[in-house]
Amino acid sequence: MPPRNVRTIRDLVYWEYAKLISGRAVGDRRNYRFTMYAFKRLQQGRMTPSAILRENKLLVEGECCCAYCGCTEGLQWEHIIPKSRGGPDTIDNMVQACCSCNTRKAAMDPFEWYGPERRYEIPRIVLGKYLKLVFDRHEAAGTLDAEDVNADGKLDVYDLGAVCDLDE
Repeated sequence: MPPRNVRTIRDLVYWEYAKLISGRAVGDRRNYRFTMYAFKRLQQGRMTPSAILRENKLLVEGECCCAYCGCTEGLQWEHIIPKSRGGPDTIDNMVQACCSCNTRKAAMDPFEWYGPERRYEIPRIVLGKYLKLVFDRHEAAGTLDAEDVNADGKLDVYDLGAVCDLDE
């Protein structure tokens, strides 16, 4: 659950990105102190999320393996935000995945597929790309300052992907 000062989609993206930075900087996405430091810097505009080019560079330079399980057999391109939910058919929205992971993920976004109990296991490249994509989608839809896009009564990571469903 995000802290009380996470009130909008913009804040939520910054919070999730700060957790991603924490994992890279201190090796633990649950490091609250560093995460809060990064989050406040993002909110204040003193830090910005890196360009999606960083994730694409990781994709190109990385091993040829499934972004989700590490398998090296039967790889195919997988859309992080499924095309059926309005995800773009571009490299910015794609990672390599084995047939099994691609099939099981189906039309879910990463948070839906991993679920609340495994949210800290979403691979860095997948989460980095996803956060940048949903930020851009919410910005285009004018919902970055919205509080509950999926209208379930709370602001949480499932509101991030709700912007994709608005297009349908």
